[in-house]
Amino acid sequence: MDMWTHTKQVFTERLRPGTVEFSMLVYQPVAYWLVACFYDLLDHLKLPLTERYKVVRRDPGRSNTVTRRQVILRVLLQQLIQAALNLGLFILDADMCSRYGSRTFMHQAVRFVLGLYVMDTWQYWIHRLMHNNTFLYKHMHSVHHTLMIPYAYGALYNSILEGLLLDTMGGVVTHYVAGLDCPTAVCVFTFGNIKTVLDHCNYRGPINPLHNIFPNGAAYHDIHHDIRGTKANFSQPFFTHWDWLLNTFMDPAPLHFTVEELRQQQEEKKAGEPKKQR
Repeated sequence: MDMWTHTKQVFTERLRPGTVEFSMLVYQPVAYWLVACFYDLLDHLKLPLTERYKVVRRDPGRSNTVTRRQVILRVLLQQLIQAALNLGLFILDADMCSRYGSRTFMHQAVRFVLGLYVMDTWQYWIHRLMHNNTFLYKHMHSVHHTLMIPYAYGALYNSILEGLLLDTMGGVVTHYVAGLDCPTAVCVFTFGNIKTVLDHCNYRGPINPLHNIFPNGAAYHDIHHDIRGTKANFSQPFFTHWDWLLNTFMDPAPLHFTVEELRQQQEEKKAGEPKKQR
C-alpha cells in the first residue's frame, strides 16, 4: 500500500469513533479535562469536607506568576500538537496497532505495568536533567515552575519543547520499549494523564483516591513545586524508586499540615467567627 492510500485510510477508516486509533487521540485529553475540571470545581466550592483533605504547606512560599487563562491555552495547544504527532505516527508506522494481534488479558496486564515503569524511567531522567542543566531549566522547564502552587489543570502546563520531549517522546519510547499493543497503550497513557492531574490537584485521599495507593502523590509532588524541593522528588507520575535509589527523595510530611491539623484550624476559625445577630 502506497503512502497516499495509507494516509487516506487513516483519516477515513481508522479515526472513526470506536477504533483504537480514535481512542488514542481522544481519550487522553478528555480524561485530563474531566478530572481537572472536577478538582477545579472543588477548589471553587471550598466545601468543609473536601478542604480538610487539601495539601497545604506550612510555609506557602511564592505565589504563581502565570494566569489561569495562559495555563488553559498552553495546555490545549500542547494537546493539539500531541494529537497531530500521533496522527503522523499512525501514518509512518502502518502496523502500529496491528503488530501484536490479539493478546491475553494477563499479557496485556504485564505490559501495562511494564509501561508504567518505562514511563517513570524516561520522565525521571529527563526531568532531573532539566533541573540540573541551567540552560534547559531556564529555556524549558522553568515554564512549568511558574506554578509555584500547582493545581489540577496546570499539570501539563509546560514549554512546547518540554511537552515534546517529556510527554510526547516519553509516550513514543514507552509504546515501543514496553512493546505495547494499542489497546494497552490507550490504558497506560490515559491513566498517566489522570495520574498527572491527581498529582497536581493538591488533594489527599480519600478525595484523591490514588493518593494513598501510589507513593508518588499530590503531597509528594507538591514539595517539588516548593522552592525548597526543586532539587528533589523528580519521580513522576507513578513510583518513587528512582528518587530513593539516587538520593533525591524528600519527605513531604514535615512541610505540610496533616488532615487533623487542618480540621483543628477549621474548627478554631469557625469558633472565632462572630455569631450572626438574629
